[in-house]
Amino acid sequence: MRPSAAARASAALAAGGGIFFVAAVWIARAIRPELLVDPEPSWAPARLALLLFAAAVPVAAGGAAAAAILVWSGRPSFDGRLEALPFSRRALVALTLAAVAAGAAARVAWIESVPWPMWVDDLSLIAPTRALTGTLADFADPVRAAPYGLPRSFGTVGVAYLELWRIALRELGVTIFSVRFPSIFGGIVSLGTAALLGRALLPRGGGTLAALILAGLRWSLILSRWGWQAVLLAPVVDLATLLLLRARRRGRKGWPIASAAGLVAGLGAHVYLSAWIGGAALALFAGWPVRGDRGRLLRMAAFALGFAAAAAPLVLVRAPGAPRYFARTSDHNMAMEVRRAGVRPLVSTAADALAAPWIVPDPTERHDIPGRSRIGWILGIPVAAILARALVFPRDELSGWLLAHAGCAFAAALAAGQATHPNGYRYGYLTTVAAIAAAGGVLWLLAEIPKRGRRPAALAAIGLLAAGGLVAARDALFAWGESRETYDGFHGQDTLIGRAAARWDRYGEVRVDPELGFDPRTHSPVTIAAVRANRLDPALDARFRAGDSDRRAFRVVRPSAPADPGERAVEHVRDRWGRERAVVYGRRIESPGSRTAA
Repeated sequence: MRPSAAARASAALAAGGGIFFVAAVWIARAIRPELLVDPEPSWAPARLALLLFAAAVPVAAGGAAAAAILVWSGRPSFDGRLEALPFSRRALVALTLAAVAAGAAARVAWIESVPWPMWVDDLSLIAPTRALTGTLADFADPVRAAPYGLPRSFGTVGVAYLELWRIALRELGVTIFSVRFPSIFGGIVSLGTAALLGRALLPRGGGTLAALILAGLRWSLILSRWGWQAVLLAPVVDLATLLLLRARRRGRKGWPIASAAGLVAGLGAHVYLSAWIGGAALALFAGWPVRGDRGRLLRMAAFALGFAAAAAPLVLVRAPGAPRYFARTSDHNMAMEVRRAGVRPLVSTAADALAAPWIVPDPTERHDIPGRSRIGWILGIPVAAILARALVFPRDELSGWLLAHAGCAFAAALAAGQATHPNGYRYGYLTTVAAIAAAGGVLWLLAEIPKRGRRPAALAAIGLLAAGGLVAARDALFAWGESRETYDGFHGQDTLIGRAAARWDRYGEVRVDPELGFDPRTHSPVTIAAVRANRLDPALDARFRAGDSDRRAFRVVRPSAPADPGERAVEHVRDRWGRERAVVYGRRIESPGSRTAA
């Protein structure tokens, strides 16, 4: 399949224009626009030199990208075919199973201690989730605030999701494992759905590569250990995509399956707000103009109706005083930023969104290793290659799927604003998309190699991907899991204080000073209370062992708080970096009758 001259030119313009825009914004941001328009006469020669430099770099970068696509796509041997992996079906099945098993093990290993702190969003919902009855009465209000129990919450979660979590808490008990079970479950199941989706979208071996890549994708590994709703959305979107692919291949008769795909995608809205972004991408893909496809508008409408039917209760049903489902979007968005700071946030967000997978790290410390790009160079090269192919062959099915997801994620990033952008948690469902894009890029790059050398090249590629996955697993478990940035990002002092209180609960009455949770930027009394009440500490016996509780009383207070008469410090609560977070004062009570609250 040879690309037309118009398709080649459009692809070159899109790629070159995007890189020109990113380079121009970054150069202007580094130099500062004020400096470039400063009217000071004595600054004129230097200002002219800076202007020329600021113009030359983006033009050179964008021109080089456009020229590379034109030259690459203009070769006589260039076509859009992806070659299958040159291995037997038995070998591919074995490699897929090994990748899924290794990926599952990496997501479960040391789950009670990596990451060490617990997070307020899920801890705060333990009590309301356990209070659910498992009946339709739970859905009188289909939404709960997250975090729950705070004076002001910044997000919501669907009760349908909490019903699933309630089963895990009931069957497994309230432990660190059960609290993190939705993340673990979503991460492991997504390995299987990614393999199935890669098999459906790519030639033979595509599903194997997708599973291998996702198994060692640091982005997915980290979210699978704490991502709660975000990573659980990934297999939901994957299943909806599999149904939609079947609907597309049935042409005009596929609209009932497209409606079922919309229902599945709409159920994702009960899990996490980002389902609306993924749903928009799948609706766009349902109507994507692919050669020989018929009935796409009917299919698109059927998908949209299915999604709306599943998601409607979240918007239409609301109990008095309950949080609004879209509270997160109204709390902060690009419109607010533009009103405050003009167009700069819009321009910067657009540039960072285009470059985020390869260059721009996540600014939120708990989401990833600070300073690291989302996918790295091993995966970045094939992802860039498959996106370039998508621009040259936009009417291919794989291209339509990738461009639909990329376009909707880009639009959502612009709407959400610059704060916490680029946000790897919010777009956790794209871990599957990234894995399949990288797998497709590997297959396309292998197709450029002569047949005689394709098998050794495929073995080398698999070895490189496996090695990269091992490094990513090490980084997720140790570099990220044990870092001070991750600890602080999770407000680890709250877990530390909650566990200290739980330890002393065995020996007497313990009162935690409310002032330990006074600053919402660094403390959460909800976390402290939940960790203590549920004894979420792997070092503690799950069974409560009451000690000489009628003879001692304790206070957990700020490090600067003085001891009361008769008290002495029994523990200084410090983190692993030596920072003192609290002090525990204890005192004896002379007799049970004279005991007073500490």
